[in-house]
Amino acid sequence: MALSADVRGPGEDDSAPNPTTPSTKVPGKVTAAAVLGTVLEWYDFAIYAAMAAVIGRLFFPSDDPTVSLLVTLASYAVGFVCRPIGAIVLGRLGDRAGRRNMLAITMVIVGLSSLLIGLLPTYATAGVIAPTLLVALRMVQGLAVGAEWTGGATFLIEYARTGRRGLFSGIVQASTVTGFLLGTGVATIMVRALPQDAVDAWGWRVPFIAGGVVAAIGLFVRLKLDESPAYRAMRAASTDDTTHDRGRAARTHDDSGPTRRSWLLVLGVVFGVTLYGYTATSFPAFLAGIGALPLADALTTNAIALVIEVPLIVAAGALSDRVGRKPLMMTAMACFAVCTYPIFLLVTSGTIAGAVLGQVLFVTLFALVSGPMAAMFVELFPTRVRSSAFSSSYNIGVAVFGGTAPFVNTFLATRSGIDVAPVFYLTVGALVSLVFLSRVVDRHHQELR
Repeated sequence: MALSADVRGPGEDDSAPNPTTPSTKVPGKVTAAAVLGTVLEWYDFAIYAAMAAVIGRLFFPSDDPTVSLLVTLASYAVGFVCRPIGAIVLGRLGDRAGRRNMLAITMVIVGLSSLLIGLLPTYATAGVIAPTLLVALRMVQGLAVGAEWTGGATFLIEYARTGRRGLFSGIVQASTVTGFLLGTGVATIMVRALPQDAVDAWGWRVPFIAGGVVAAIGLFVRLKLDESPAYRAMRAASTDDTTHDRGRAARTHDDSGPTRRSWLLVLGVVFGVTLYGYTATSFPAFLAGIGALPLADALTTNAIALVIEVPLIVAAGALSDRVGRKPLMMTAMACFAVCTYPIFLLVTSGTIAGAVLGQVLFVTLFALVSGPMAAMFVELFPTRVRSSAFSSSYNIGVAVFGGTAPFVNTFLATRSGIDVAPVFYLTVGALVSLVFLSRVVDRHHQELR
Protein backbone atom coordinates (compact mmCIF):
# COMPACT_ATOMS: atom_id res chain seq x y z
CA MET A 1 0.00 0.00 0.00
CA ALA A 2 1.51 3.34 -0.98
CA LEU A 3 2.08 5.96 1.67
CA SER A 4 0.10 9.02 0.69
CA ALA A 5 1.58 12.50 1.05
CA ASP A 6 -0.65 13.58 3.93
CA VAL A 7 0.55 10.65 6.05
CA ARG A 8 4.23 11.57 5.91
CA GLY A 9 5.81 13.61 8.67
CA PRO A 10 8.36 16.37 8.02
CA GLY A 11 11.26 13.97 8.61
CA GLU A 12 10.00 11.16 6.37
CA ASP A 13 11.19 10.35 2.85
CA ASP A 14 10.71 7.80 0.10
CA SER A 15 13.24 5.47 1.70
CA ALA A 16 11.11 5.03 4.80
CA PRO A 17 9.91 1.44 5.35
CA ASN A 18 6.41 0.47 4.34
CA PRO A 19 4.21 1.42 7.30
CA THR A 20 2.29 -1.82 7.12
CA THR A 21 5.45 -3.90 7.50
CA PRO A 22 6.51 -4.55 11.14
CA SER A 23 10.04 -3.30 11.81
CA THR A 24 12.63 -5.95 12.63
CA LYS A 25 14.81 -3.42 14.43
CA VAL A 26 13.84 -0.30 16.33
CA PRO A 27 16.12 2.62 15.30
CA GLY A 28 18.34 3.85 18.12
CA LYS A 29 17.17 7.44 17.63
CA VAL A 30 13.57 6.31 18.19
CA THR A 31 14.46 4.63 21.47
CA ALA A 32 16.53 7.61 22.60
CA ALA A 33 13.84 10.14 21.73
CA ALA A 34 11.07 8.11 23.35
CA VAL A 35 12.90 7.64 26.63
CA LEU A 36 14.61 11.05 26.87
CA GLY A 37 11.39 12.89 27.63
CA THR A 38 10.40 10.28 30.18
CA VAL A 39 13.81 10.50 31.86
CA LEU A 40 13.47 14.28 32.06
CA GLU A 41 9.89 14.10 33.29
CA TRP A 42 10.71 11.80 36.19
CA TYR A 43 14.05 13.47 36.89
CA ASP A 44 12.11 16.64 37.56
CA PHE A 45 9.56 14.90 39.76
CA ALA A 46 12.35 13.15 41.66
CA ILE A 47 14.15 16.42 42.29
CA TYR A 48 10.97 17.91 43.68
CA ALA A 49 10.28 14.91 45.92
CA ALA A 50 13.90 14.54 47.08
CA MET A 51 14.22 18.25 47.86
CA ALA A 52 10.78 18.37 49.51
CA ALA A 53 12.18 19.37 52.89
CA VAL A 54 14.16 22.25 51.34
CA ILE A 55 11.24 23.42 49.19
CA GLY A 56 9.01 23.24 52.26
CA ARG A 57 11.28 25.61 54.17
CA LEU A 58 11.57 28.05 51.25
CA PHE A 59 8.02 28.11 49.90
CA PHE A 60 5.78 26.83 52.72
CA PRO A 61 7.47 27.96 55.95
CA SER A 62 5.98 26.76 59.23
CA ASP A 63 7.01 26.45 62.87
CA ASP A 64 6.45 22.70 62.53
CA PRO A 65 8.81 21.08 59.95
CA THR A 66 6.40 18.17 59.54
CA VAL A 67 3.64 20.55 58.48
CA SER A 68 5.94 22.17 55.90
CA LEU A 69 6.85 18.74 54.54
CA LEU A 70 3.22 17.62 54.31
CA VAL A 71 2.19 20.83 52.53
CA THR A 72 5.10 20.42 50.10
CA LEU A 73 4.09 16.83 49.37
CA ALA A 74 0.52 18.01 48.88
CA SER A 75 1.78 20.50 46.29
CA TYR A 76 3.66 17.58 44.72
CA ALA A 77 0.33 15.79 44.43
CA VAL A 78 -1.31 18.88 42.89
CA GLY A 79 0.75 18.32 39.76
CA PHE A 80 -1.03 15.01 39.36
CA VAL A 81 -4.47 16.60 39.45
CA CYS A 82 -3.94 17.95 35.94
CA ARG A 83 -2.59 14.69 34.55
CA PRO A 84 -6.00 13.32 33.48
CA ILE A 85 -6.79 16.59 31.69
CA GLY A 86 -3.49 16.50 29.84
CA ALA A 87 -3.95 12.82 29.12
CA ILE A 88 -7.36 13.37 27.53
CA VAL A 89 -6.42 16.47 25.51
CA LEU A 90 -2.89 15.52 24.46
CA GLY A 91 -3.70 11.82 24.17
CA ARG A 92 -6.45 12.67 21.71
CA LEU A 93 -3.97 14.85 19.85
CA GLY A 94 -1.67 11.85 19.64
CA ASP A 95 -4.41 9.84 17.91
CA ARG A 96 -5.35 12.63 15.51
CA ALA A 97 -2.13 14.54 14.75
CA GLY A 98 0.41 11.81 15.44
CA ARG A 99 2.47 10.47 18.30
CA ARG A 100 5.56 12.48 17.40
CA ASN A 101 3.83 15.84 17.28
CA MET A 102 2.23 15.24 20.64
CA LEU A 103 5.56 14.22 22.17
CA ALA A 104 7.20 17.42 20.90
CA ILE A 105 4.55 19.50 22.69
CA THR A 106 4.97 17.62 25.98
CA MET A 107 8.74 18.11 25.83
CA VAL A 108 8.33 21.88 25.50
CA ILE A 109 5.90 22.10 28.43
CA VAL A 110 7.90 19.85 30.78
CA GLY A 111 11.20 21.60 30.04
CA LEU A 112 9.91 25.15 30.25
CA SER A 113 8.09 24.44 33.53
CA SER A 114 11.24 22.96 35.03
CA LEU A 115 13.29 25.99 34.00
CA LEU A 116 10.77 28.44 35.45
CA ILE A 117 10.57 26.56 38.77
CA GLY A 118 14.33 26.94 39.06
CA LEU A 119 14.01 30.70 38.58
CA LEU A 120 11.15 31.30 41.05
CA PRO A 121 11.47 33.72 43.98
CA THR A 122 11.01 32.18 47.44
CA TYR A 123 8.45 33.00 50.12
CA ALA A 124 10.96 35.27 51.90
CA THR A 125 11.29 37.36 48.73
CA ALA A 126 7.81 37.35 47.20
CA GLY A 127 5.49 36.20 49.96
CA VAL A 128 2.43 34.21 49.01
CA ILE A 129 3.10 34.80 45.30
CA ALA A 130 6.01 32.34 45.47
CA PRO A 131 4.08 29.21 46.51
CA THR A 132 1.20 30.23 44.22
CA LEU A 133 3.52 30.32 41.21
CA LEU A 134 5.13 27.05 42.26
CA VAL A 135 1.79 25.26 42.45
CA ALA A 136 0.69 26.79 39.12
CA LEU A 137 3.83 25.55 37.38
CA ARG A 138 3.39 22.11 38.91
CA MET A 139 -0.12 22.02 37.47
CA VAL A 140 1.04 23.09 34.00
CA GLN A 141 3.76 20.47 34.16
CA GLY A 142 1.15 17.90 35.15
CA LEU A 143 -0.75 18.58 31.92
CA ALA A 144 2.25 17.48 29.86
CA VAL A 145 3.18 14.61 32.12
CA GLY A 146 -0.30 13.21 31.57
CA ALA A 147 0.70 12.23 28.04
CA GLU A 148 4.50 12.02 28.20
CA TRP A 149 5.16 8.54 29.58
CA THR A 150 2.15 6.90 27.94
CA GLY A 151 2.91 8.71 24.68
CA GLY A 152 6.56 7.66 24.71
CA ALA A 153 5.62 4.08 25.59
CA THR A 154 3.00 3.93 22.82
CA PHE A 155 5.39 5.40 20.26
CA LEU A 156 8.26 3.02 21.08
CA ILE A 157 6.20 -0.16 21.48
CA GLU A 158 4.39 0.52 18.19
CA TYR A 159 7.81 0.40 16.52
CA ALA A 160 8.68 -3.01 18.02
CA ARG A 161 7.72 -6.30 16.42
CA THR A 162 5.74 -9.01 18.19
CA GLY A 163 8.05 -10.95 20.49
CA ARG A 164 10.08 -7.84 21.35
CA ARG A 165 7.48 -5.44 22.70
CA GLY A 166 8.09 -6.54 26.28
CA LEU A 167 11.77 -5.69 25.97
CA PHE A 168 11.01 -2.17 24.81
CA SER A 169 8.31 -1.89 27.46
CA GLY A 170 11.04 -2.64 29.99
CA ILE A 171 13.33 -0.05 28.41
CA VAL A 172 10.75 2.73 28.47
CA GLN A 173 9.73 1.87 32.03
CA ALA A 174 13.37 1.67 33.14
CA SER A 175 13.74 5.21 31.83
CA THR A 176 11.31 6.41 34.49
CA VAL A 177 13.51 4.89 37.18
CA THR A 178 16.59 6.30 35.45
CA GLY A 179 15.00 9.73 35.68
CA PHE A 180 14.25 9.25 39.35
CA LEU A 181 17.78 7.93 39.86
CA LEU A 182 19.33 10.94 38.18
CA GLY A 183 17.15 13.30 40.18
CA THR A 184 17.86 11.51 43.45
CA GLY A 185 21.57 11.34 42.61
CA VAL A 186 21.79 15.05 41.85
CA ALA A 187 19.87 15.87 45.03
CA THR A 188 22.16 13.60 47.06
CA ILE A 189 25.27 15.31 45.68
CA MET A 190 23.83 18.75 46.41
CA VAL A 191 22.87 17.88 49.97
CA ARG A 192 26.18 16.20 50.77
CA ALA A 193 28.50 18.62 48.96
CA LEU A 194 26.95 21.93 50.00
CA PRO A 195 26.12 23.36 53.41
CA GLN A 196 22.42 23.79 54.10
CA ASP A 197 22.64 27.58 53.69
CA ALA A 198 24.03 27.17 50.17
CA VAL A 199 21.39 24.59 49.24
CA ASP A 200 18.66 26.92 50.47
CA ALA A 201 20.19 29.98 48.78
CA TRP A 202 20.85 28.62 45.29
CA GLY A 203 21.71 24.92 45.22
CA TRP A 204 18.14 23.70 44.92
CA ARG A 205 17.70 25.75 41.71
CA VAL A 206 20.48 24.11 39.70
CA PRO A 207 18.76 20.75 38.99
CA PHE A 208 15.56 22.42 37.76
CA ILE A 209 17.42 24.81 35.44
CA ALA A 210 19.49 21.91 34.08
CA GLY A 211 16.25 20.08 33.28
CA GLY A 212 15.13 22.96 31.09
CA VAL A 213 18.38 22.85 29.12
CA VAL A 214 18.10 19.09 28.54
CA ALA A 215 14.53 19.55 27.29
CA ALA A 216 15.75 21.75 24.44
CA ILE A 217 17.99 18.89 23.27
CA GLY A 218 15.14 16.42 23.57
CA LEU A 219 12.84 18.62 21.48
CA PHE A 220 15.41 18.78 18.69
CA VAL A 221 15.74 14.98 18.66
CA ARG A 222 11.99 14.36 18.63
CA LEU A 223 11.34 16.72 15.74
CA LYS A 224 13.67 14.59 13.60
CA LEU A 225 11.63 11.40 14.05
CA ASP A 226 9.24 9.59 11.70
CA GLU A 227 5.83 8.45 12.92
CA SER A 228 5.50 4.92 14.31
CA PRO A 229 4.80 2.17 11.70
CA ALA A 230 1.53 1.20 13.41
CA TYR A 231 0.22 4.76 13.32
CA ARG A 232 1.29 5.30 9.71
CA ALA A 233 -0.36 2.04 8.70
CA MET A 234 -3.61 3.09 10.37
CA ARG A 235 -3.52 6.51 8.66
CA ALA A 236 -2.68 4.99 5.30
CA ALA A 237 -5.54 2.51 5.57
CA SER A 238 -7.94 5.31 6.49
CA THR A 239 -6.78 7.46 3.57
CA ASP A 240 -7.21 4.64 1.05
CA ASP A 241 -10.63 3.60 2.35
CA THR A 242 -13.25 4.98 -0.07
CA THR A 243 -15.95 4.45 2.58
CA HIS A 244 -13.82 6.01 5.28
CA ASP A 245 -16.51 7.80 7.27
CA ARG A 246 -18.95 4.90 7.26
CA GLY A 247 -16.19 2.40 8.01
CA ARG A 248 -14.85 4.48 10.86
CA ALA A 249 -18.31 4.77 12.40
CA ALA A 250 -18.78 1.01 12.20
CA ARG A 251 -15.37 0.34 13.77
CA THR A 252 -16.03 2.85 16.53
CA HIS A 253 -19.27 1.08 17.40
CA ASP A 254 -17.69 -2.38 17.23
CA ASP A 255 -14.67 -1.40 19.35
CA SER A 256 -16.45 0.67 21.99
CA GLY A 257 -17.36 -2.23 24.26
CA PRO A 258 -13.92 -3.94 24.38
CA THR A 259 -12.17 -0.57 24.59
CA ARG A 260 -14.32 0.51 27.54
CA ARG A 261 -13.61 -2.80 29.29
CA SER A 262 -9.87 -2.44 28.68
CA TRP A 263 -10.01 1.15 29.95
CA LEU A 264 -11.54 -0.01 33.24
CA LEU A 265 -9.06 -2.88 33.56
CA VAL A 266 -6.10 -0.51 33.20
CA LEU A 267 -7.58 1.82 35.81
CA GLY A 268 -8.00 -1.06 38.27
CA VAL A 269 -4.54 -2.51 37.71
CA VAL A 270 -2.94 0.92 38.05
CA PHE A 271 -4.43 1.38 41.54
CA GLY A 272 -2.00 -0.94 43.31
CA VAL A 273 0.85 -0.64 40.83
CA THR A 274 1.07 3.13 41.12
CA LEU A 275 0.91 3.03 44.92
CA TYR A 276 3.97 0.83 45.00
CA GLY A 277 5.76 2.73 42.24
CA TYR A 278 5.46 6.13 43.87
CA THR A 279 6.22 4.72 47.29
CA ALA A 280 9.49 3.28 45.96
CA THR A 281 10.59 6.63 44.58
CA SER A 282 9.44 8.72 47.55
CA PHE A 283 11.23 6.73 50.24
CA PRO A 284 13.76 9.56 50.90
CA ALA A 285 11.07 12.07 51.87
CA PHE A 286 9.22 9.38 53.83
CA LEU A 287 12.25 8.24 55.83
CA ALA A 288 13.39 11.80 56.53
CA GLY A 289 9.83 12.82 57.42
CA ILE A 290 9.37 10.13 60.07
CA GLY A 291 12.89 10.62 61.40
CA ALA A 292 14.13 7.14 60.52
CA LEU A 293 17.20 8.45 58.69
CA PRO A 294 18.80 11.83 57.91
CA LEU A 295 17.89 13.10 54.45
CA ALA A 296 21.37 12.49 53.00
CA ASP A 297 21.36 8.85 54.16
CA ALA A 298 17.78 8.35 52.99
CA LEU A 299 18.70 9.66 49.53
CA THR A 300 21.75 7.40 49.36
CA THR A 301 19.86 4.22 50.26
CA ASN A 302 17.19 5.03 47.69
CA ALA A 303 19.78 5.66 44.98
CA ILE A 304 21.35 2.26 45.63
CA ALA A 305 17.98 0.53 45.26
CA LEU A 306 17.14 2.43 42.06
CA VAL A 307 20.47 1.49 40.46
CA ILE A 308 19.66 -2.17 41.06
CA GLU A 309 16.09 -1.78 39.80
CA VAL A 310 16.91 -0.43 36.32
CA PRO A 311 18.37 -3.62 34.77
CA LEU A 312 15.79 -5.75 36.59
CA ILE A 313 12.96 -3.85 34.87
CA VAL A 314 14.46 -4.38 31.43
CA ALA A 315 15.03 -8.08 32.18
CA ALA A 316 11.44 -8.49 33.40
CA GLY A 317 10.09 -6.83 30.26
CA ALA A 318 12.16 -9.16 28.06
CA LEU A 319 11.08 -12.19 30.10
CA SER A 320 7.43 -11.27 29.57
CA ASP A 321 7.93 -11.75 25.82
CA ARG A 322 8.56 -15.43 26.59
CA VAL A 323 6.20 -16.22 29.48
CA GLY A 324 3.57 -13.49 29.11
CA ARG A 325 2.86 -10.23 30.92
CA LYS A 326 0.14 -11.49 33.21
CA PRO A 327 1.99 -14.27 35.10
CA LEU A 328 4.87 -11.97 36.09
CA MET A 329 2.65 -9.11 37.19
CA MET A 330 0.26 -11.28 39.19
CA THR A 331 3.13 -13.08 40.93
CA ALA A 332 4.69 -9.79 41.98
CA MET A 333 1.45 -8.28 43.28
CA ALA A 334 0.68 -11.46 45.24
CA CYS A 335 4.14 -11.27 46.83
CA PHE A 336 3.56 -7.61 47.67
CA ALA A 337 0.30 -8.47 49.40
CA VAL A 338 2.20 -10.88 51.67
CA CYS A 339 5.62 -9.23 52.01
CA THR A 340 4.97 -5.48 52.26
CA TYR A 341 4.84 -5.52 56.07
CA PRO A 342 8.21 -7.26 56.67
CA ILE A 343 9.78 -5.11 53.94
CA PHE A 344 8.60 -1.93 55.69
CA LEU A 345 10.00 -3.19 58.98
CA LEU A 346 13.41 -3.31 57.30
CA VAL A 347 13.01 0.05 55.55
CA THR A 348 12.00 1.85 58.76
CA SER A 349 14.52 0.04 61.01
CA GLY A 350 16.58 3.22 61.43
CA THR A 351 19.72 1.60 60.01
CA ILE A 352 21.28 2.15 56.61
CA ALA A 353 21.69 -1.59 56.06
CA GLY A 354 18.02 -2.26 56.85
CA ALA A 355 16.85 0.59 54.63
CA VAL A 356 18.95 -0.63 51.70
CA LEU A 357 17.89 -4.28 52.05
CA GLY A 358 14.21 -3.38 52.42
CA GLN A 359 14.21 -1.07 49.42
CA VAL A 360 16.10 -3.57 47.25
CA LEU A 361 13.50 -6.25 48.03
CA PHE A 362 10.77 -3.70 47.32
CA VAL A 363 12.11 -2.65 43.90
CA THR A 364 12.91 -6.23 42.89
CA LEU A 365 9.24 -7.16 43.22
CA PHE A 366 8.18 -3.93 41.57
CA ALA A 367 10.44 -4.63 38.57
CA LEU A 368 8.36 -7.74 37.79
CA VAL A 369 5.26 -5.53 37.61
CA SER A 370 6.86 -2.56 35.97
CA GLY A 371 8.78 -4.21 33.12
CA PRO A 372 5.82 -5.78 31.27
CA MET A 373 3.25 -3.12 32.24
CA ALA A 374 3.53 -0.70 29.32
CA ALA A 375 3.39 -3.50 26.75
CA MET A 376 0.34 -5.05 28.41
CA PHE A 377 -1.54 -1.75 28.38
CA VAL A 378 -0.56 -0.83 24.80
CA GLU A 379 -1.68 -4.26 23.59
CA LEU A 380 -5.12 -3.82 25.15
CA PHE A 381 -6.18 -0.96 22.83
CA PRO A 382 -6.54 -0.62 19.03
CA THR A 383 -4.18 1.80 17.26
CA ARG A 384 -7.00 4.19 16.36
CA VAL A 385 -7.67 5.15 20.01
CA ARG A 386 -4.56 3.79 21.73
CA SER A 387 -3.00 7.12 22.67
CA SER A 388 -6.12 8.66 24.21
CA ALA A 389 -7.48 5.49 25.83
CA PHE A 390 -4.15 4.41 27.32
CA SER A 391 -3.24 7.93 28.50
CA SER A 392 -6.59 8.71 30.11
CA SER A 393 -7.09 5.38 31.92
CA TYR A 394 -3.52 5.22 33.19
CA ASN A 395 -3.28 8.84 34.30
CA ILE A 396 -6.60 8.97 36.11
CA GLY A 397 -5.36 6.07 38.23
CA VAL A 398 -1.99 7.72 38.77
CA ALA A 399 -3.55 11.08 39.64
CA VAL A 400 -5.90 9.61 42.23
CA PHE A 401 -3.58 7.05 43.80
CA GLY A 402 0.04 7.58 42.74
CA GLY A 403 0.36 11.33 43.17
CA THR A 404 -1.11 11.17 46.64
CA ALA A 405 0.97 8.16 47.77
CA PRO A 406 3.93 10.15 49.25
CA PHE A 407 1.53 12.40 51.16
CA VAL A 408 -0.68 9.55 52.39
CA ASN A 409 2.28 7.40 53.45
CA THR A 410 3.92 10.22 55.39
CA PHE A 411 0.60 11.34 56.89
CA LEU A 412 -0.30 7.82 58.07
CA ALA A 413 3.10 7.28 59.64
CA THR A 414 3.49 10.68 61.31
CA ARG A 415 -0.08 11.04 62.55
CA SER A 416 -0.49 7.49 63.81
CA GLY A 417 2.98 7.24 65.28
CA ILE A 418 3.36 3.86 63.56
CA ASP A 419 6.19 3.91 61.03
CA VAL A 420 4.78 0.94 59.09
CA ALA A 421 1.23 2.33 58.90
CA PRO A 422 1.39 2.73 55.07
CA VAL A 423 1.58 -1.06 54.80
CA PHE A 424 -2.17 -1.46 55.21
CA TYR A 425 -2.96 1.00 52.41
CA LEU A 426 -0.41 -0.59 50.08
CA THR A 427 -1.62 -4.13 50.75
CA VAL A 428 -5.19 -3.20 49.82
CA GLY A 429 -3.83 -1.73 46.59
CA ALA A 430 -1.98 -4.97 45.79
CA LEU A 431 -5.13 -7.02 46.29
CA VAL A 432 -7.22 -4.71 44.09
CA SER A 433 -4.65 -4.91 41.29
CA LEU A 434 -4.60 -8.69 41.57
CA VAL A 435 -8.35 -8.86 41.03
CA PHE A 436 -8.21 -6.71 37.89
CA LEU A 437 -5.12 -8.46 36.52
CA SER A 438 -6.98 -11.75 36.72
CA ARG A 439 -9.47 -10.36 34.19
CA VAL A 440 -6.89 -9.17 31.65
CA VAL A 441 -6.42 -11.11 28.40
CA ASP A 442 -2.68 -11.47 27.75
CA ARG A 443 -1.92 -10.50 24.14
CA HIS A 444 1.89 -10.66 24.21
CA HIS A 445 1.93 -13.17 21.31
CA GLN A 446 -0.51 -11.26 19.06
CA GLU A 447 0.07 -8.49 16.53
CA LEU A 448 -1.07 -5.00 17.51
CA ARG A 449 -4.59 -4.22 16.33
